[in-house]
Amino acid sequence: MLFFAVFCGFLAEYALEHKIEADKEKQYAFSMAEDLKLDTAALNKVIFTRTNRLRIIDSLFLLLTEPVDTNYLSDIYFYSRMAMRYATIQFIYNDGTIQQLKNSGGLRLIRERIVSDSIVQYDSHVQRLEKIGERDEMDIQDFKRYCSKIFNGHIYNQMMTKDKDNSPRRPSGNPALLRYTKENLNDLITALHYVKSDNNAYIRFSGDLYDEAVSLLNTIKKEYHFQ
Repeated sequence: MLFFAVFCGFLAEYALEHKIEADKEKQYAFSMAEDLKLDTAALNKVIFTRTNRLRIIDSLFLLLTEPVDTNYLSDIYFYSRMAMRYATIQFIYNDGTIQQLKNSGGLRLIRERIVSDSIVQYDSHVQRLEKIGERDEMDIQDFKRYCSKIFNGHIYNQMMTKDKDNSPRRPSGNPALLRYTKENLNDLITALHYVKSDNNAYIRFSGDLYDEAVSLLNTIKKEYHFQ
């Protein structure tokens, strides 16, 4: 009888532990789904913003053709300043749940293999996008350095607004450029090419990541019966 009582106690404890882990698994899955919803919204915004930035970069390429048309200097100042913006076009990863899963060993609780494998893959692809973002930032810094050879910093300062996102505005009139050489202009155009290349790569990988986030979200909903 004593053995039977101990055995039943063991079974009860095992069942309780199993239920606790199942509850944790479902909570992690729900939390991951909420993070993915935020990620898809953020990726949509990044893609939209960077697509607009691409139009600005292409316009700047056209206006930097030698000899530079002095009738469009206001646009050139504005587009060059917009092209170097960085903070508002980065994807901010909502990684609270994935960090918990990795740091606490919680991935072992995700018993649905298709879900756990997809989470790991998604996280690695976010890191790939972050690498592109790091390269983008470095190329923007190069572009800024070449801008200092051609654009008047006082004009840039006058262009700044007090908007919450610190957006620049077009300068009035057609403010003059600095005296520059053909080499200065070529350096600027070359640097702008790399910024455009990074921007295109970021748009492409953001689109892929968006599709992957939607797929993972749908898989979680299906496997855990979420709405």
